[in-house]
Amino acid sequence: MHTRTLNSVREILLPFTGQLPLEPSVRLNDQITTAIAVMVKHNLHIIPVFWNMRPVGQVRLKDAFDIVGIRIP
Repeated sequence: MHTRTLNSVREILLPFTGQLPLEPSVRLNDQITTAIAVMVKHNLHIIPVFWNMRPVGQVRLKDAFDIVGIRIP
């Protein structure tokens, strides 16, 4: 079985659209598993990503699951 080293959300960052609530969020260098935990806890499919207290992008739950090897319909 192939095991992938999990990196930060920077790896799956999408451009910030400005149409998301700013909380909850994760930081640019947070682990992908942290983003998954936040989204699952708050029942969200997408969250903003911050760096230096500014929104710099967003992360989708589907992309985070894909990178850790979990497929969702």
